[in-house]
Amino acid sequence: MRDPKRILEKILGNGQNLDQFEQTGEPLEQLVGFLRDVVKCRRTRQWIADNYGIDMAVSPETFSLLLDIPQINFIENSNRLLEVESISLRETRNPGDPVTVGNLNSVLREFYRNLESIQGRLLNDYPDPFLTGEMRGKWVDSVTEQVSGLKKLHGKLTGYLFNLGKVKTIERDFAERFPTSIKAHPLRRTWPMVERELEFYRKCNDMNERWKAIDFDLFQVIREDGLSNLRENVQEMGNLLWKLVYNRKPVERCLDRIGIEFTDTRSVFDADRIKLSNI
Repeated sequence: MRDPKRILEKILGNGQNLDQFEQTGEPLEQLVGFLRDVVKCRRTRQWIADNYGIDMAVSPETFSLLLDIPQINFIENSNRLLEVESISLRETRNPGDPVTVGNLNSVLREFYRNLESIQGRLLNDYPDPFLTGEMRGKWVDSVTEQVSGLKKLHGKLTGYLFNLGKVKTIERDFAERFPTSIKAHPLRRTWPMVERELEFYRKCNDMNERWKAIDFDLFQVIREDGLSNLRENVQEMGNLLWKLVYNRKPVERCLDRIGIEFTDTRSVFDADRIKLSNI
């Protein structure tokens, strides 16, 4: 990097006193690289928000709600005897306490793990699903009732012969809800596959409930065929955060002057607090 000071000026803006960073004796090249990673992390967070309406840079209030998830609530620390202790954040932090970089990484790690699990289930157990292009969480129970109704109307010897009116009513309602899911019609023939597929959608509802604090809608992600992209961007955001943690030591004094604190993720993501240009 030929002139890191000039690049640093572009990233931070003309209002910054760049001499203060030189006076620390810390490498400006590494500071530039660090701030560029902060910008990348902000852009990844914004991409997720723009495409799926969820803010992964969770607020203190949202983080408190996410402590219902054990993998986020409990952390492990070593005491003086090098014994591992499990600590509940719910019991040790106040609801308004800042979200640390470590806190946020635990959120991203668990969210990624859940996305990876649901995607693996979809690919391995339901490689050719009927309803993913139109299914919504609020419909799972009613479709379950429709399948159950067809099963009850089917006679062992007569089939649907004496219940055709009721069967057609169920199929018409089902077709109106899933007009483009051609492979799922007529329901009287496909209900065993649909019934099996409903098991997956119940898992999706469970995940939505688990992550309701961030207003997550897994069905929307699946309908838009965005599961892989979302998972990859959540992973990228987590990787960038860990990279920031790993690379902060050589430029700690510079970061203090800029105002970036690893005890409060708002200093990383809030552009109003710390303005950084994408250079």
